[in-house]
Amino acid sequence: MPLNLIDYASVGVDKVKIKFGRTIKISSITNNKFVVQTSEATPSLVDSPFKSINSLTDYSTISRTLTLYWDKVLTAGQEYYIRVVGLMDAANEVIAEEYIVFTKIDEATPSGFYTSIVPQVEEILVEDNSLLTEAYTSYQIIAKNPEFYIMSVNPENGDFYIDNDYNDGRVTVTFSDRPASNFLNTKYFKAQRKKIQQAPTRWESISTQTSMHAWKPEVYVDFPSIDDATPSYFTSEKEYFEKGYKYRIIISKDVGV
Repeated sequence: MPLNLIDYASVGVDKVKIKFGRTIKISSITNNKFVVQTSEATPSLVDSPFKSINSLTDYSTISRTLTLYWDKVLTAGQEYYIRVVGLMDAANEVIAEEYIVFTKIDEATPSGFYTSIVPQVEEILVEDNSLLTEAYTSYQIIAKNPEFYIMSVNPENGDFYIDNDYNDGRVTVTFSDRPASNFLNTKYFKAQRKKIQQAPTRWESISTQTSMHAWKPEVYVDFPSIDDATPSYFTSEKEYFEKGYKYRIIISKDVGV
């Protein structure tokens, strides 16, 4: 099975960090491979969004991490794509396009979340790598240790739709290593949802339960059932994700081993 181009990404007010899931041919890392556009049906391109890439200093061949520096101020409240188009692998094969979706927002946010993902002023918030029209889950993270990162999520990043009872309301986040158990709470794994509609809506917090596998590097975020006076968690024959809403999980940068 081919590896994903993007393992994870973080979008900040001054820079974008992308960790690639496969070896990239360094000479193919040029500015024209990173296209920024709005997510509208008729998208608007952002001309020359990043400063000129210096592949020797901006790309780490060891961690396969690229840093892009913004050269344009984006519009608050607007959803954007960063399309990664035309990169080549070590065998000189063009890698299929992948993209990152994020929204530029300006509002105060809870303390304890990394400023490049949920900053308190002029923030840019990373969402997930898909166009979202229904209930979904997503993740965001930037780690203090670049070798500690999210390997996968279930539901998969890119699932447009999920069933109301998907996996009995459980989201699985698989890390490269087991995080310390003191991070297993809603301070570090913050679940939210908001209604899908044309008018702006605010994200609302959800009271989830967080746990970890006995030995695997898997963290479980269990959503509450939506139709019970006393919510159930990870229980069959219940509904957890309401139609007409989109869901996300914000992971604190402090999470570590």
